[in-house]
Amino acid sequence: MTRQEHLRFCKICVNQKFDMKQGIICGLTNDIADFENECSTYEQDIELGKKEEQLAVTRDLGSKVASRDKRFANHILDTIFLLIFNVVLGVLLGIILAVWSPDSLTAFEEDNIFINYFFTFVGGMIYYTFFEITTGRTLGKLITGTKVVDEQGNKPDAWTIFVRTLCRFIPFDAFSFLADDSGWHDTLSKTKVVEA
Repeated sequence: MTRQEHLRFCKICVNQKFDMKQGIICGLTNDIADFENECSTYEQDIELGKKEEQLAVTRDLGSKVASRDKRFANHILDTIFLLIFNVVLGVLLGIILAVWSPDSLTAFEEDNIFINYFFTFVGGMIYYTFFEITTGRTLGKLITGTKVVDEQGNKPDAWTIFVRTLCRFIPFDAFSFLADDSGWHDTLSKTKVVEA
């Protein structure tokens, strides 16, 4: 076995210890591992095993994280689809109000910033939560071949997607990508966008 193959066991063994010159060594023999197929003194440390497993998942996810270009394409595409969705939602709301309460339509005749932002917020919450809860992908992510996962690489639960969507409406969230490859809506909801 190679040193790397030995370390898969030694890193999570209760008998391991660290030496400044040699790295991880056996605490019983004070030497680096030299077993062929299995170590007779190997005993797994449950906590170290869990940590190493989590590190492996993180390393694996790191190699699959969507590029900044794809994230930007997702943003542009989803903005277009969200605009279309909000227009359709507005038309449906207008039809419903015209049938049931024609007098209430006068409230929408003025250009009210609050009402515009409110409907954009509601439309965005519906659009992002519906698609990401049901499929893990918005229409933009479907086109670019990416999807949302949690930090363990699994499909996020509904609450996580709700938090993620809510965080999209933090002012300047789109600019948070300039400092890091993850936006605030990723880091605050503990999610990642990866290649599907």
